Amino acid sequence: MRMIRRGLVQGLLGALVVTSFVWFTPSEAAADESHYDEEIASLATGPIVRRQLLHRSGRFEVQPMAAFSLNDAFIRNTLPGLSGTFFLNNVFGLGATFNFGALHLDTSLRRNLEETLGDSGLQSRNVSYSKIQWSMDAGLVYVPAFGKFSVMNSFFTHYDIHLMLGMAMIGESAEAALETVVVDEGLSGVRPGGMVGAGLRFFLGDMLSLNFQMRNYIASRATISSGAAAPQLGNTVILSAGVGIYFPGEVRISR
Repeated sequence: MRMIRRGLVQGLLGALVVTSFVWFTPSEAAADESHYDEEIASLATGPIVRRQLLHRSGRFEVQPMAAFSLNDAFIRNTLPGLSGTFFLNNVFGLGATFNFGALHLDTSLRRNLEETLGDSGLQSRNVSYSKIQWSMDAGLVYVPAFGKFSVMNSFFTHYDIHLMLGMAMIGESAEAALETVVVDEGLSGVRPGGMVGAGLRFFLGDMLSLNFQMRNYIASRATISSGAAAPQLGNTVILSAGVGIYFPGEVRISR
């Protein structure tokens, strides 16, 4: 009798285990499979890099800058200025820049030319030069590459490489070689043209960045004249260093 009872008890326990396996295991497996499918779908449709800092997306950058021309033959132009850029997303933005000619310095080529003219007895020759009074541009900003790097594994910063393309204008005035020389008015005026450029940006925090940019203004200019200016299409390269200030202060984070 005791053996029969023990057999019944063991049989009931075995039936309970089998029933639990039948009723609960498929549902748990289905739940795990559903969760796995959701992860796969999320990986397939979501961004490759998660929880990424979007330093530019939906933000406005104001950048005071110090700039100077690189390839002027006779007068080196120092051009402090200001730029503003609104980033539509983390890659594309619309920007504008204005610079004004605060300081104009003679190049070694100009000094050598005037010394040569003086030694030749041609000091009264009608020579004048153009200089940049102001420049401005507006166009598209594109950020093809950005990331994060460290310096000696102790200082970390985000950076980006950006390209610029747009329209530009240069305002010029003329300067005579000697006080007695008549200035060629053909060297003065507004020169419309195009602009291409590239830059490197280092983020110092959520609201600040250190920017280095090079802009090439393509316009018809004449840099020197002896009485009849002959403007030609050429390049005016301007190198700048500035500090970007961003609004609003909060940085968006990707999902």
